[in-house]
This record gives sequence, C-alpha cells and structure tokens, in this order.
Amino acid sequence: MIAGPGAAYICDACLQLCNEILYDSTPFSPKALELASRPPVVVAAVQGPEQSKPRKASEPLRTVNLEVEQKQQDMTLLLRRMLYYQTHFELHYLWIRPPLRKGFAFVPRIIFFLKDNTGTQWAGDKGGILIARPELAHSPNHAVYQGSVQFQPLPSPEARLLIIRAADPLGQFENPPTHFWQFEISL
Repeated sequence: MIAGPGAAYICDACLQLCNEILYDSTPFSPKALELASRPPVVVAAVQGPEQSKPRKASEPLRTVNLEVEQKQQDMTLLLRRMLYYQTHFELHYLWIRPPLRKGFAFVPRIIFFLKDNTGTQWAGDKGGILIARPELAHSPNHAVYQGSVQFQPLPSPEARLLIIRAADPLGQFENPPTHFWQFEISL
C-alpha cells in the first residue's frame, strides 16, 4: 500500500491500473471509460488522533472526511464529511448549480435517503442548514450552497456500507428531469 494524505492508501494493483490508463495512447481508453461508469466508492477514515480530553456536547465524537462528488446537468453535489455525535450524525455537503431564476423566494433543500447494509434507513432533511456561499462560485453561471443534514439514530456498529441517495426537489421540473445522485460509502 502506498500512503497518501491522512489515512488514504492505494494498492499496487490500482497504481498499475492508473499507469496503464495514463500511458494508453487512445484518448478514452476502455479501462478509463469502464471505471468512470462505476458509482463512486469511498472508504471513510477518521481524521486526526483520538482525543483523550472530555468533549463538549456540541463537539462531534468522530469526523469522517469524504470529499466525493458527482455531476449531472450542470449541477455538482460534493459530500464533504460526516460528523458523529452522541445521538445523531450529520452529513455536510456543497451543492453547485446554476443560479435560481428570479422569483424564487427560497433555496430548495436537497432531499436525502440513506440506507446501510443492515437495512436501517434514514430519509428527508432533518434540521439541516443550507447557506449561500457566493465567494466560492467560480463564475456568475454557478451558485454554491453549503449544507448539512442530520439523521437519527446513529448507524449500528455492524454497519459497513452506507448508500446515500440525494435528489433536487426542483429537478423534476427541469427538461430533462434530473436523476438522483447516488454514493456508496464504506464505513
């Protein structure tokens, strides 16, 4: 295993595959296209050493950095991190999209549906926030929103895989309608 930033590692087989793709003379190699068509799988890693001092109730017990994104129809959803607290967990994300047309009095929230390998499910937007972040937009054709969403209860210790589906509720009015985003996170 080759060590990367934080607790990220890449195996010899993956390095070899990356080198084959990089040195392939065709513009879009069959291996690269096949890999790009797979849904992303992220292995979550605890950031930083465990702290021995007592934590405040508002501090997370565990933080997992995700940094995985998907794009569709000029929109990008970037899952940034999961925070575990005593009674709930939060999913933090960035949503990059074209600016909403004039006449919108609100910014719609993304609706989430989560399911783990034990069958536990979480749905909706439970007490999350969504903040416009114009300073992060790279052009006037994009708006950036920073959001978080809370879920209860915590995943069980037996949970090993978390499937996250997310939908833009206004996407049904787009032409063509947007599909949901789907991420697989290994816990």
